Amino acid sequence: MKEVALVGTTCHVFSDVLSLLLERDIAVVAFVDNPEKVMLNDELLTVSHLYPADEGAVEQSLQGFHDAVLVYDDNLMDVSHNTLTLESFVPTLTGARKAGVNRVIVVGGPDSEAFFVTELKRIDDIDWVFVSTEGDFATRVANEVLEPSYHREVYHD
Repeated sequence: MKEVALVGTTCHVFSDVLSLLLERDIAVVAFVDNPEKVMLNDELLTVSHLYPADEGAVEQSLQGFHDAVLVYDDNLMDVSHNTLTLESFVPTLTGARKAGVNRVIVVGGPDSEAFFVTELKRIDDIDWVFVSTEGDFATRVANEVLEPSYHREVYHD
């Protein structure tokens, strides 16, 4: 059985991705800032607290994972989520790399693509995919987890 780390905040993007991963029988270890908001009971799901701006905690939490899915809210009007994204993306990415994660799948809004992809293009020792929240992004993420494309790519549905 495939297992993946899912890192993010509890928002509709997180919920959609989590639901489809579980639907596809992918075991998920969810690392979120507010685990009490994940109100789902599934034998394939483990939920843990993680503040994603803490690079050391990210590194420790993601040890042993081949793939990590990093999800970000696409609601640009939500100041708290935007602030957390700006504070946490680089530490999360760096912590994942230090943990030995081979591949990150970043899910974010189309208006934030330039921010995410600019940072992703700066790394050359890890495979990555950016999936825009346009269209059926949750299916794209599940497909990437099950059948990796293994190249640096940006997807819009």
